Amino acid sequence: MRLDTYDVFGGESASGNPCGVLELDRWLSDEELKKITYEARLPVTSFVIKNNGQFHIRWFSLDGEINLCGHGSLGAGAAIISKYKLDNVLFSSKYGSVKIAKKNGVYTLELPSWKGEICAVPPEIADLAVDAIDVFSTRDLVIVLPSIESVRSFKPDDMRFKQLAKYHALIVTAANGENGYVLRYFAPKIGISEDLATGSAQCSLAPYWFNRLNSDSLQVHQLSSLGGYFGVRRIADDSIVLLANATLRK
Repeated sequence: MRLDTYDVFGGESASGNPCGVLELDRWLSDEELKKITYEARLPVTSFVIKNNGQFHIRWFSLDGEINLCGHGSLGAGAAIISKYKLDNVLFSSKYGSVKIAKKNGVYTLELPSWKGEICAVPPEIADLAVDAIDVFSTRDLVIVLPSIESVRSFKPDDMRFKQLAKYHALIVTAANGENGYVLRYFAPKIGISEDLATGSAQCSLAPYWFNRLNSDSLQVHQLSSLGGYFGVRRIADDSIVLLANATLRK
């Protein structure tokens, strides 16, 4: 079995987020998939099988299986599009379908758009969000901060974040001028202290910033240690598309 590594969501001095991609003849046991993931030592490994002409995908972090992984989907899409000489690929999973396409060297990834619900800052982290402009929740808890610098200087606390039982992850974000936004993404409950570049976070963030900035097309920078960069567009009330790079490591 050959596991390829793709760097996803790079560009504009951002290195992006690495993921492993392994196509299998059949599904292995969960324990075998976890072992391969652990040996790969990458933030996420995507496993793909082809069955009756359809592609199926599962994503694993070092702590086990996860759902709707954007960069893992895009890396797997780049691998399958290259191998089978396709223009696009549709992955099926138990969490829904994900479509990846390639045009003029740029990959697109269609994702759902999630409507946020206004909420209070949980008491466990109230002192970390005293300057919040907005707080809302989807699958994730989102804290909107007043500036790029406040996002960059935000101090995470894994132990307290793990106590946020209702939420998959914590996201902090701020506007970046009139045409974009920045973010950081923390998911210690699934073994990711701070993610490097997160596609699925845009399901929560893009609808908010489309409305806040009165635009259907924005540029996104993730202020992680390696940095992430991609574009995001609104294509319907219930869906968005990411535009990004995915590069195979040699």
